[in-house]
Amino acid sequence: MKKNDIQKLVKPSINKIAKYIPGESSINGKTNIIKLSSNESPFSIPKKVSKSVNSSNIQVNLYPDGDSVFLKKTISETFNLNKNQIICGNGSDDILSIIAQAFLRENDEVICSEYGFIYYPIIAKASGARVITAKSKNLNISCENILKSISKKTKIIFFANPNNPTGSIIFRKELNQFLRQIPKNIIVVVDGAYSEFILNKKYSDGLDLVKKFSNLIVTRTFSKIFALAGLRLGWAYASREIIYLLEKIRGPFNVNLYAQKIGASILQEKGFLKKSINHNIKWQKKLPKLIKELGLYAQPTYANFILVKVDKKKFDKKKIIKGLLSERIIVRDLSSYGLDDFFRVSVGSDTQLNIFVNSLKKILNKISNAKKN
Repeated sequence: MKKNDIQKLVKPSINKIAKYIPGESSINGKTNIIKLSSNESPFSIPKKVSKSVNSSNIQVNLYPDGDSVFLKKTISETFNLNKNQIICGNGSDDILSIIAQAFLRENDEVICSEYGFIYYPIIAKASGARVITAKSKNLNISCENILKSISKKTKIIFFANPNNPTGSIIFRKELNQFLRQIPKNIIVVVDGAYSEFILNKKYSDGLDLVKKFSNLIVTRTFSKIFALAGLRLGWAYASREIIYLLEKIRGPFNVNLYAQKIGASILQEKGFLKKSINHNIKWQKKLPKLIKELGLYAQPTYANFILVKVDKKKFDKKKIIKGLLSERIIVRDLSSYGLDDFFRVSVGSDTQLNIFVNSLKKILNKISNAKKN
């Protein structure tokens, strides 16, 4: 079958999708690198967590609990939630896809914020929907522009809070006012992948608002602060009615046995969570300052990454990224997000970030000296 013939078989919207490309994991096959491209935790999970699972009687020849009962119970106790309003998934992106499957039809409209996570438009288009992009304001999500973008065809609004890749947030008061203005027949999905990093009392992760807004779905992940990116584990919280619908169409055994057990175990590790938060807060303050001292602009952040802007009159972003690669350091080029002058750097370990800053300084000096000559 020819390529053109295959394309005729699929939804027209799928032909418009650009494949999602994650942050690089190696350089020419070499794994001895400093990876600061994917917002992963710089810490390994506590040994007692992995040992507790390895020493338990795990029968991998049998299917896992399809309903993730124990994991849901642990999540509900940890976050003080109703266990019957929780769904678990193979990463939060699994749940985001399920939401799109459940609520979207051909020619529906989905609103995404400009400079938001690029997976949202992918799952919307895969469902046959048209994506409407609401302009941001100074790299922040604009609730006003999202509201202006609503039409009779709007079915879902997707955004992350904090936002990836800009690191900005919507505070509780604004979020509450915003949700009040959304028609009840539109699903609002708040992706809270980076919620645990925020201690500001004016912020809401959205979980406390689910009771108030029956059209709200809050997704969460174990990939970031809980350091389980490799196990692919996520969950969501919503009304019973929404969770019932999502549970009907999720994969029958979508969360593997190891992920369920380690996920439930890591939630008990309050010391690990505290260490991760404190480390991130330290570098949230320190890293932007160090970057600015080198002549680049660093956006204030509420997440575990820093958005860096390169002044093209002074430096060449491609040369910076290439120079970092030569030092075995990977950052995330954000050209695919429409942020042509930006790259993103994750909060790694103390050692990794000190090496990054020193390498960046060396590269920028080299570029500046070459311009002078």
